[in-house]
Amino acid sequence: MNVPCVTYPTMKFLVTCFSIWICSVNSQTNENLKTLQGDLFASYSSKIRPVINQLEPLQLDVSFYLSSVNEVNEVKEKMVTTGYLELSWTDELLKWTPADYNNTEVIFVPQNDVWKPDLVLKNGFKKFEELGGSFYYLYIDYEGSVIWMPFSVFESRCSMNIFNFPFDIQSCDIKFVTWSHFAEQIEITKSSKGINFYEYEENAVWDILDTTSEIKKEGRESEVKFTFKLRRKSQYYVMNIILPVIFLGYLNILVFVIPADAGEKMSFSVTVFLSFAVFLTIISTLLPTSSENIPVLAMYLVIQLVNGVFALVITAFQLRLRHRDDSEEVSGIWVKAIRFQQKLRCKKMNTVIVKPFDSNSNIDDLKSKPKTDENPDLTFGWNHVASTIDFFAFWSFLITNIIITIAMFSVAAS
Repeated sequence: MNVPCVTYPTMKFLVTCFSIWICSVNSQTNENLKTLQGDLFASYSSKIRPVINQLEPLQLDVSFYLSSVNEVNEVKEKMVTTGYLELSWTDELLKWTPADYNNTEVIFVPQNDVWKPDLVLKNGFKKFEELGGSFYYLYIDYEGSVIWMPFSVFESRCSMNIFNFPFDIQSCDIKFVTWSHFAEQIEITKSSKGINFYEYEENAVWDILDTTSEIKKEGRESEVKFTFKLRRKSQYYVMNIILPVIFLGYLNILVFVIPADAGEKMSFSVTVFLSFAVFLTIISTLLPTSSENIPVLAMYLVIQLVNGVFALVITAFQLRLRHRDDSEEVSGIWVKAIRFQQKLRCKKMNTVIVKPFDSNSNIDDLKSKPKTDENPDLTFGWNHVASTIDFFAFWSFLITNIIITIAMFSVAAS
């Protein structure tokens, strides 16, 4: 029995025919799309709200996709973000049967050819502007679902509470509202996806701790609010402002270590005082001009300035006493202060030795006789007064500065 031989070309032809018979291939052509759009937009108007029953509200879903937090300006109380909105709704006038147009299920239409909600940034920093642009296209499927994704840079107002600066946490909102339509006409019912991240780039100064979305209805106004909880990265401010200010505070105390006879006490104190004034100027340029929330750091600088003023006054008074004439007697209150200072320093005090008066001695010789170890000093000079003032001022300022520093920055970091 002879079996017929099937050649390769014949086999390829049979397999192709069998595949075509099993699987039907559908593809949309230009003519299909032209016909579909011609039928859809023949009597369509982008000025009419796309619901058949005009008494019913159009349900609008709004989600936000964040790309970056560009800037948080404390002075202007402004937040700048980059991202896009995803708005979705059902257009009841843009529905069709896919089988009538070669199974065409999705089309893309320029945004100006289709009705879209008049959503605007409510707390914007500039005037109201239309979202998107003429080059944006809307996604529309055969069930009338429309998706619009306008990309933009949003500048929104953000009220700042800078009491804990630079350890502060800010909460900033981006609010969108349908401006011309009432809630009975366009109702923002949900934000199904809330806030998402799209190729997000971290900010060098702020970290995002949390994000939330909220739908609000106030009177006849429908609004969606996206909230960002931001925490400042404080390393830069700690290294460049806080630590230098703390070190200057302790340098201010060293004015009481310099001897009164050195001649540099006043110039040193004035230099430290001016340094605090410079830092206070720097801080004021970083913060909003508001009297409601004064930062702890600014209050700390003011306290250090006050300490600097007291140090200047004490130093001037001390130098005045130090250069008094030695013939002037030191008052009793200073003598008590000197003896108390010597007790605190555990310094051995010279005792007063009283000897009987020798009638053969010359009184003038006794007055002119120099003091020796055998004749201990019975009085204190003004140099002892200056030293005592330095001692008490140094320890008072040091303890006070430590307490204030720990208390103030514990409050700021809490």
